[in-house]
Amino acid sequence: MESLQKKYNRTKMWYQSAQTLLKRRTITDVWWQEWDKDYPEEGTGLCFKTDKGDVFFVGMDDEGNGPGALHVGMSDARRKGFEKAGLCSHVLPVGVESNDAFIDLYKQVKGDKNEEI
Repeated sequence: MESLQKKYNRTKMWYQSAQTLLKRRTITDVWWQEWDKDYPEEGTGLCFKTDKGDVFFVGMDDEGNGPGALHVGMSDARRKGFEKAGLCSHVLPVGVESNDAFIDLYKQVKGDKNEEI
C-alpha cells in the first residue's frame, strides 16, 4: 500500500507540473487535428499551443488513446454573450474538421486560394 507521504508527493508533483505548464500562459493557437492517421475512425481532437511553444491536446485518457471533448464552465452572462454571437459555450467536441480540412473548405467556399484565414 502506498504511504500517505508518497501519495502527497505524487499529487504535489502533478499540481506543480500543471501550474508550471499552464499558469500565466497565453494560448497562441487552437486547432483540431487528426488523432492517429493509422486509425482515422478516431476522428479529430482539439489541440492548443501556448506562448512557451508547448502544445496540448485533449485526450480521452492518460495514454492518449483517442480524442476527448473539452467541457466549458462559465457565468450565465458570459454564456448569453456566446449564444448571442452564435458560438458554442458548453463543449469543444471531437470530430471537428482538421485544420488542413478546414483550410480546404475555406478555400472552396471563398474561391481564393491565396487569401489568409
